[in-house]
Amino acid sequence: MEQRLVVLVLAIASLYYACPVASAAFVGDDDVRVALKHVDAGKQLSRSELIRRAMQRSKARAAALSAVRNRAASARFSGKNDDQRTTPPTGVSVRPSGDLEYVVDLAIGTPPQPVSALLDTGSDLIWTQCAPCASCLAQPDPLFAPGESASYEPMRCAGQLCSDILHHGCEMPDTCTYRYNYGDGTMTMGVYATERFTFTSSGGDRLMTVPLGFGCGSMNVGSLNNGSGIVGFGRNPLSLVSQLSIRRFSYCLTSYGSGRKSTLLFGSLSGGVYGDATGPVQTTPLLQSLQNPTFYYVHLAGLTVGARRLRIPESAFALRPDGSGGVIVDSGTALTLLPGAVLAEVVRAFRQQLRLPFANGGNPEDGVCFLVPAAWRRSSSTSQVPVPRMVFHFQDADLDLPRRNYVLDDHRKGRLCLLLADSGDDGSTIGNLVQQDMRVLYDLEAETLSFAPAQC
Repeated sequence: MEQRLVVLVLAIASLYYACPVASAAFVGDDDVRVALKHVDAGKQLSRSELIRRAMQRSKARAAALSAVRNRAASARFSGKNDDQRTTPPTGVSVRPSGDLEYVVDLAIGTPPQPVSALLDTGSDLIWTQCAPCASCLAQPDPLFAPGESASYEPMRCAGQLCSDILHHGCEMPDTCTYRYNYGDGTMTMGVYATERFTFTSSGGDRLMTVPLGFGCGSMNVGSLNNGSGIVGFGRNPLSLVSQLSIRRFSYCLTSYGSGRKSTLLFGSLSGGVYGDATGPVQTTPLLQSLQNPTFYYVHLAGLTVGARRLRIPESAFALRPDGSGGVIVDSGTALTLLPGAVLAEVVRAFRQQLRLPFANGGNPEDGVCFLVPAAWRRSSSTSQVPVPRMVFHFQDADLDLPRRNYVLDDHRKGRLCLLLADSGDDGSTIGNLVQQDMRVLYDLEAETLSFAPAQC
């Protein structure tokens, strides 16, 4: 089956062969501000319904993240020689899932063709579905047609970015082909090429066009969740961040159902990004893993529920040399994912302080929920029920969460649900619900992550 797929990809590639050029670097100190939209925007859903849908996507994402961490950890002890164990991989055979949450509208080619790409800080490849397509997923835009672009150029096998793709081939003379897998079974396969990408400012008054290496997928299976492709913002060479040598990028994600657009900024950001901040800026170091170099790790020291810091050892959040454990900050996961033992301690603390029964045995499909007393339900406002505060204690920074970032007030069912879930392994993920209505800045020069409450 895989041989037949390769033949199809090569046949399609032969239709568009041209002399490729090298991939580009970000030039100048210009900053780019683009709008992000949620994948469920415009569907006339309540906030509770939007969060429930995101919860379901988080399950696939959690399984995929666990697969990545476990694969890296097991590879370290799979009998490879010492050099193979300690050299940072340029690609991992499995990446997190295509079930992502935010879309950035851009254009590819000359003349520009519109593409709606999913933003993913947990993967690296930039790719979109291309015509003609042997197997393509449903998407909101017409397929990108490389034959109609004057700037589309397949990359030669000698290109540096081609060798950075773990699964690449050169079966067709001097043309780079690729295969890229995600943990939920999503896969893209096609020609790796260079093309002009155009980003429009969120105000619509400014354009930036840059050449980038990207995957032109003619064989795609799995899920794209209202997108045409994915823009990887991870740390590895294939990502937009790495290709453009971006020093800083930042996003501000609005609350689900708010009607306000989220924003993404990238570039030098030398002029600062906190003009929309409504509170103090806090900063914590970014960590890196040799085994999982794509991810943005932070040092989480502990958690507070109510007035009590929980008795959870720091080792429960530690990033280990084999790539297991650790705490990832991720734009593509809605829920915050914690190891089972840590989650159990958090749930126990909430139950003791809320003094409410579990709504569905303590383990319903859409999270850990508590039944609101009848008196509160009759008032038709579960948000009136007091809940303990929740604080994430990072190295040098404390994130004191607003209620809506960790609690779903389910008025229809008369219950409160924690926006937390089991990670399925000993790693943790800070999801985008926790990050909403905050300006989050990734500074890759200083190797820090900063955040501040903001009016996005």
